[in-house]
Amino acid sequence: MTNDRRPLIWHLYPALLLVALLALLAVSWLAVTSVRGFYVQQVEEDLAARAYLLQAKIVELLPVAAQSRDQAGAAVVPPPPAVGAGGTLAALRAYCREAGRGAGTRITVVAPDGLVLADSEQSPEEMENHGGRPEIIAALAGNQGSDMRFSASVLYDTMYVAIPLQRDGAVVGVLRTAIPLTAVDEALAEIQRRLAASGLLIALLVVVAAWFVARRLSRPLEEMRAGAERFAAGDFAGRIAEQGAAELAALARAMNRMAGQLDRRLKTIDNQRNQLQAVFCSMADGVLTVDEQERVVELNQAGAELLAVDAEKIRGQNIRVALRNSGLQQLVSQVLRAGEPVEGEFTLLDQRGRELFCRARGARLAELTDGGSGAVLVISDVTRLRRLENLRRDFVANVSHELKTPITSIEGFAETLLDGALEEPDEARRFTAIILQQSRRLHAIVEDLLALSRLEQEGGRPAVPLQELPLLETIRAAVQICAHRARERGMPVAIESPENLRAPINPALLEQAVVNLVDNAVKYAPEGSPITIGAEEDAAEVRIMVRDQGPGIPAAALPRLFERFYRVDKGRSARMGGTGLGLAIVKHIAQAHGGRVDVTSQPGQGSVFTLHLPKKPAVSRSPNETLTEG
Repeated sequence: MTNDRRPLIWHLYPALLLVALLALLAVSWLAVTSVRGFYVQQVEEDLAARAYLLQAKIVELLPVAAQSRDQAGAAVVPPPPAVGAGGTLAALRAYCREAGRGAGTRITVVAPDGLVLADSEQSPEEMENHGGRPEIIAALAGNQGSDMRFSASVLYDTMYVAIPLQRDGAVVGVLRTAIPLTAVDEALAEIQRRLAASGLLIALLVVVAAWFVARRLSRPLEEMRAGAERFAAGDFAGRIAEQGAAELAALARAMNRMAGQLDRRLKTIDNQRNQLQAVFCSMADGVLTVDEQERVVELNQAGAELLAVDAEKIRGQNIRVALRNSGLQQLVSQVLRAGEPVEGEFTLLDQRGRELFCRARGARLAELTDGGSGAVLVISDVTRLRRLENLRRDFVANVSHELKTPITSIEGFAETLLDGALEEPDEARRFTAIILQQSRRLHAIVEDLLALSRLEQEGGRPAVPLQELPLLETIRAAVQICAHRARERGMPVAIESPENLRAPINPALLEQAVVNLVDNAVKYAPEGSPITIGAEEDAAEVRIMVRDQGPGIPAAALPRLFERFYRVDKGRSARMGGTGLGLAIVKHIAQAHGGRVDVTSQPGQGSVFTLHLPKKPAVSRSPNETLTEG
């Protein structure tokens, strides 16, 4: 079937025009046929009337014994009739010729045996027997007969009407009148010409009328089509005019009602889609949708950042090509096969090469795309939780270990004293000194733990209170605290800082950070080596540097240096009495100021610890963030 895309008017107009023209032709044919029948009937009636007008005279002139022919065909002239018994044959023929000329009609008199007795236009002797003519047969039977046929004698179509000639109740002959149909044909031809002219004019009017009718019928439908196209394009502002026939007006009304309903529903769907899109884009977790062929349908921004891909570029790609992670690929396959929600975990590497732990929960969707199913996965980054869990586990283990050592020493030496060492003054004094040392170490660990807890709690507040103060006073206060121990080891501490250097700080916290860095240098640098505390600034930040000439730190240990209880040399740290929490406290203090701490060091060349304090500090970070980075 061909797809005819012509305008509606070119479907209606030819059909209407064809129907109108066919009706016109049918009416014309019927008119011509009716007129011809009418003319023929009129001619027949006229010929019959003429025959009846001539009937009496013809009967009067008709001889009693009509002329007949013998068996050989020769004419036999009957004897003269008696007076009052009829006319002569010659008088009859003369009358027929005279009457035929006067009436413009061919008059023929036929004997009962079919012999032509007289004819107004032809010699009877030359004419054949007319006994077999239909009109003659009817007339001889006593009825009026008629026929229309081609005449061999005059060579054109002729109308014949015959009536019986009766004398004393007996049929004594037939009077036939005839007229050529050329006049009828000419009249009909004239009528046909007039009908043709009129038909052409009417056809032109029909063409114009059919065009206007087609336009009147097609215009509402064209407006409906245009309106439907606007509705399909999402333009529901306009409405279709409710005019024309009742059916068309009802259709337009229904389409307008449908457009209103569609407009409301599409707006509702659009609002819901915008809300879902806003939720989809603002989710902290990644959301991935795939179809049943494992092609990526959608990936939100959080998921793209987590998986380190461009969501637009991978849309439509197979997940095995777009996301090269076997764990995620297996989860997608499981979700597509399973009828129930599926949970699982997988790992991946971020852009810096760090391992990330992800948990995904997926469910199958019955209708994700047109006629197809799919799956949706919600991907959560649980790296922070894992690190927190590891930190908690390590913290508990380290705290247990660090507390167990002094507690064990205190317990052991106390038992030794109770077992009799008190009786020996020298041993009792030495054991008591050891118990005091381990108690102080235990006290230091508890103090550092309390300091860390306090920093984490303050870090979770909206902001740590900071003031724009000179740095030199805080640095000098910290050096004063560490001066006694530094003098014991013969280590000079120098300060290199401008007098007018200022920064937004919390003096107590910053003082503790500097004390921890200087104390760390005093512990691990060789005796007599100098320690330098410098301070400088640029447009963005203020930096405080603590330099020592200690043994240095291996490169492998630098990333973990600020973790709780981490020690580069555990044996030496134990001898020096460190708790393993000092640098972790420094890191938290720096973060509480919105800054950071770092270290540069090489084995045998000393170390430089640098506190970076921003001049416009950001809001302090939560304890969870500081824990995961520690």
